[in-house]
Amino acid sequence: MWHTVLITLHAATGTVALLAGLLAHRSRSLFRTYLWSLVASVAFLAAAVAQEWGRLDGLSRALFGSFVVLGLVMVWLALAARRLPAGSPRYVDLVGFTLVALFDAFVVITVLNGGAPIALVVASGLVVAVAGHFVLRAAKSRATERTLVRP
Repeated sequence: MWHTVLITLHAATGTVALLAGLLAHRSRSLFRTYLWSLVASVAFLAAAVAQEWGRLDGLSRALFGSFVVLGLVMVWLALAARRLPAGSPRYVDLVGFTLVALFDAFVVITVLNGGAPIALVVASGLVVAVAGHFVLRAAKSRATERTLVRP
């Protein structure tokens, strides 16, 4: 039961982080909401993994442990972004990475929960990551152009 509660809270705060992050991507609106919901999402994930740790096999421990580490990296990137001007190329890069990772996680979990074969789950994650890379490159390029145009 606690595992389900923790995973539900993880998903809910992850959703808030994604939505607030999309708004915070170009401006400071909702940046604090994005940051703290991201922190909460990672904390709930870590708690859920810790609660199940004794029941996980070695491969699952490595996989879920890696997800927690990725979450911590995302929090670190968001913390680094809070000191930067909104819309600057580096800010777009840092916040954008976390948004791609959050969206990728939602897609992968949706495909996995849909009963798809593991190859399709992996492929969907890779497609979203690659597409996100190109979207992020375009956004960063626009941010660089805006920075160069400003007097």
